[in-house]
Amino acid sequence: MIALAPTLYLFGAFMLSLLGVFLYAIWRGDEEAEELWWWAAVFATAGASALCYAFRNEVEWLSIIFGNALTLWACGLLWTGVLVFVGEPVRPLLALLGGVIWAAGLWRADIHFRISEVSAISAIYEVVAAVELFRYNRIGGQRLVVSRVTAWIIALQAGFEIALAIAAPFLAVDETSFLTSPYLKYRFLELSGFIAVLGFLLATLSKERLAKRREVAAMIDPLTGLPNRRAFDRAVERAKRSAPAPSTAVLVFDLDNFKYINDRFGHAEGDRVLAAFGATATRNTRSSDMLARIGGEEFVAILSPADRTSALVIAERIRSAFIRDAAHLADGAATVSVGVTVLEDATPDLAAMTRIADDALYRAKAEGRNRVIFASA
Repeated sequence: MIALAPTLYLFGAFMLSLLGVFLYAIWRGDEEAEELWWWAAVFATAGASALCYAFRNEVEWLSIIFGNALTLWACGLLWTGVLVFVGEPVRPLLALLGGVIWAAGLWRADIHFRISEVSAISAIYEVVAAVELFRYNRIGGQRLVVSRVTAWIIALQAGFEIALAIAAPFLAVDETSFLTSPYLKYRFLELSGFIAVLGFLLATLSKERLAKRREVAAMIDPLTGLPNRRAFDRAVERAKRSAPAPSTAVLVFDLDNFKYINDRFGHAEGDRVLAAFGATATRNTRSSDMLARIGGEEFVAILSPADRTSALVIAERIRSAFIRDAAHLADGAATVSVGVTVLEDATPDLAAMTRIADDALYRAKAEGRNRVIFASA
């Protein structure tokens, strides 16, 4: 076993470094996933720690001081990567603090308290990392399955570290027999399993979130930041399977004189007009309503619940607010026409309601533009 322990740690150093290179390669392939850079650093740092442990027989202080400090820095980097992943500001000083405190003097304690101290500090980093991932799943409507699994795996490891910190004074280990102790064997196996699972989960987690981001981006109009036609069509399909609503309103908007604005003032000015309308309509609808850009200068809003009176009030409010908000654009030529329809006490057929509201919109255009027209569903 005396010869086996260094071999195990050399193998561990190799595998950890390999995982670090693997995550780094994934990050280089798509640098949008910045958290992968930090997580690659986790495994590189842990690999350096294992390398220090491998030479405990030759240079004992190297493993005791720097091996454990690097372990704690790896835990701090894990937490930092989670902060980057969830969009929180990083705290590099706190991430380094555990290893610094250890190197500053905690390493001077006897072997039982060293085990306890390293386990306790590791647990702190793992707990805060798990908490951030759990919070990420609760806030902002996130629904990443791998995120919850990763949070639980890290939380379970933190629980194990806490138990070890408490039990450390009672372990049958001493300085002379440490490398041949059953504790070292089982600790190595436990950490190897955790690290292997963690590496896989972190890579999968980053890829899953990136895929979700791209899926969302594919349904967002980049100019206005509103859902696009694809997102609206999905909402139409979901509505077909929904329960009857007390009342649902569909508002269809079309910017007046838009071709003239593009021809006379240029497409950049036309883009500013579109963005201004998107901002105006967003401010004057509820967060529960859906507002989408479904064509060049055409927008649609789904309001639920909304009766005829409230739908007309919202449509008129958007129309009049847009005149004020776009007054400085295109010499004040930007206005909007609106078609409105409402369906009560039935499962809404949004496609049919949109056609009815569209007919009302054309009437508004025919009657002189810059007005709201209602049509019964």
